[in-house]
Formats: sequence, C-alpha cells, structure tokens
Amino acid sequence: MIPLKHMKHWKWSFAPIMAICLFTSVPLLGSLQEGVSLALEAAFPYVKDGFKIREDNWHGETTSNKPLLVKHQLFRGNEYWFWAATSFPDSDVTVSIFDGKGNSVSLESFSKDGKSGVRVLPNKTGTYFIRVIVTSTEHKELDWGLVYGYR
Repeated sequence: MIPLKHMKHWKWSFAPIMAICLFTSVPLLGSLQEGVSLALEAAFPYVKDGFKIREDNWHGETTSNKPLLVKHQLFRGNEYWFWAATSFPDSDVTVSIFDGKGNSVSLESFSKDGKSGVRVLPNKTGTYFIRVIVTSTEHKELDWGLVYGYR
C-alpha cells in the first residue's frame, strides 16, 4: 500500500503518463475510423432518397488488392446499398455483393475517388457476402471502411 504522504506525488506523475497514452492512441484510432467516415460521406446522397443508415460498420487495415469478405444477413423486400471507402486518395475501392452460391446479385454500382457502392434487392432472405477490395500502386497497407443502409 502507498503511504498517504506519497499519494499527492503519485497523482501528479500518473496524469502525464495517462495524457501521453491518450494522445498517442487517438491518431491511430482516428485513422482506423476514417474509412468509415468517408463511406458515410458516400452514403449521404442516398439518405436524401430515403435510405436509413445502420449503425453496423466494418473497418480495418488491409493489404492492397487483397479481397475482404463480410458475411451479412439480408431480408427479402428490403433494398440495400453498401458503401466502402479508404482515406488514401490515390487508391481505388470496389465493393460487390454475392449470394450464398457465389452469384453476383448487384443491381447497380459505382466507384470513384476512393469510394464505392453497390445496390441490391435480395430475392430471398439469407446470408450474403460483401466483397471489398482496396487497390493502390503507392501504398501496401491501406485502411478501409464499410457501411450500409436500407429502405
């Protein structure tokens, strides 16, 4: 147990350590979330068309040109958009969607300025696979984010 006479000193020495930990971890956390923020930016025009953005999102770091798969339950009767993005402006992002048998089920898609989107209207309720590929000739490791909305 620390004697009370030393507690004052301990509090003051602990505060700078906590501040250093906090400030060194914030940029890392911010960079991992930047892909999600940019994907939400891509979704903005579709919100005006009645799409509701879900809180679910996926993000992380990946190697250039490595396909990422996200497994997700979709429901017949809903229309969905999935949007993906990266914070690296010289990079390309593609997002596509497949049913459980590996068939592409996208109705419409776009890819521009490090952002991409795909629209789907599932024939049946089931598990679908969203594939995200981030490509860059300049960078080997890239961040990415994926969000979705429905109506």
